[in-house]
Amino acid sequence: MEKDIVALMLQEYESFTRSERKIADYVLEHQEETQYISITDLSSQCEVAVSTVSLFCRKLKLAGFNDFKLELARAALPARAALSEPGGEITPDDPPPTVMGKILCASQNALNSTYHMLREQEVAQAADLLRNAGQVICLGQGNHSTVALAAWAQFSTTSSKFKTIQDSHMQTVILSTLSKGDAVLYFSYSGATHELLEAVDVIRARSAKLILVTRYPNSPASAHADAVLLCGPNEQPFQFGSTSALIAQLYVLEVLLNEFIRRDPEEAERCRQSVGKALTQKCI
Repeated sequence: MEKDIVALMLQEYESFTRSERKIADYVLEHQEETQYISITDLSSQCEVAVSTVSLFCRKLKLAGFNDFKLELARAALPARAALSEPGGEITPDDPPPTVMGKILCASQNALNSTYHMLREQEVAQAADLLRNAGQVICLGQGNHSTVALAAWAQFSTTSSKFKTIQDSHMQTVILSTLSKGDAVLYFSYSGATHELLEAVDVIRARSAKLILVTRYPNSPASAHADAVLLCGPNEQPFQFGSTSALIAQLYVLEVLLNEFIRRDPEEAERCRQSVGKALTQKCI
């Protein structure tokens, strides 16, 4: 793209509809913030339909909103390169100690923001759904599938009803066999991937429960979840599943695990004793 996205918006401004101008005005005034919000949040801020935002992006010859955010981030790269404060972004000139400090600061900020974003009522509701479920399927896509795997590994030491599966086709198979009393624990930063929305349709059709761990309260999937646990930092468009976001989700996982155990500590202890005894045979 010869012109950056900001210059292109200014060039095409007169050709935009009234609703599209509202989007352009907001983006031009909040260029930094727009890189971190969802398409639903942007449509809400601009008081336009989500489809209008999608059309706006395509009018700029972009594949969609995520492509738009990438171009917006690319346009801001020169300004970002000047950052050198301890909590700022890593630059090519940063020595190892500075890199270590910035990564530590980013991880701490992710945990602090998640602590303040989590709502006690949602945590309690999610823990109750897990405790009352007949079986719980832990799922995620991309990097977040590793968190789903970690969730299964942690919860399986306290109960036999937790399961996970990595293959997307088999995920659909297991979701399509859920019962009314089952639950799905889904990890998704955006809450707006095609895989998640397809899963939501199947979960709803089976009358199962959905617990969503996500960054955005107004994401498309959040509207259909029985409990929404908010977490994570403002992930940059070029990060594609940052470690800070994974750390935040693992923190939520640990909170859920302990809340689950608190609801029946004796059963959890029996399971852990059994698992611990079996695992001792693995040690030399």
